[in-house]
Amino acid sequence: MARVTLFDADQMFYSTRQSYTPTLEPHEFDRHALIVDTETVGSGPLIEIIEIALGDTQGRIVFNTLVRPVYNSLPPLSKHRRFDRAELAAAPEWTDIWAELSALIDGKLLVAYNAAFDRRALAATCSRYRLTSQERGWRCALQLVKRSVGTKKNVTLTAACAHHGLEGGTHRAVADVQATYRLLRALIPQAA
Repeated sequence: MARVTLFDADQMFYSTRQSYTPTLEPHEFDRHALIVDTETVGSGPLIEIIEIALGDTQGRIVFNTLVRPVYNSLPPLSKHRRFDRAELAAAPEWTDIWAELSALIDGKLLVAYNAAFDRRALAATCSRYRLTSQERGWRCALQLVKRSVGTKKNVTLTAACAHHGLEGGTHRAVADVQATYRLLRALIPQAA
């Protein structure tokens, strides 16, 4: 039975346990799939997407935006300085981008490097605004990497890319979508 947690923001219910996200199978990486990456603030049911990017199976970025956090404070500055606070403060809110984003993902198979994380982030953010996402399903590229490398341990996107001699991501949505695309091209021969 899924654990349900109530969060204060808008008194919405959100299940913090999502079902297992299957491994991406090579034949599924086709024109009906999109690579997705999110960057977030908060955790658990309070998680909030602050950046999202989508890429197609040809390596083109088809959507990319920052999203202003409403329920969480802006991320703290870090040594990596991934996000400019002024850009986030001026970014659109989730409800401002949802119509365009939902039209892109409608009926698509969403592929993420760590799909369980991105899937929960999208579900929590949509739940907060009482929006439904009509994607066809989710697949996990990390599980494909683990199978190809022969390990049960999680491997970071950067480490997986390095293992294959590829440039890794930077914990920014576009760079991580592009790194995931390069990795999938290396792992799936017909994607090349």
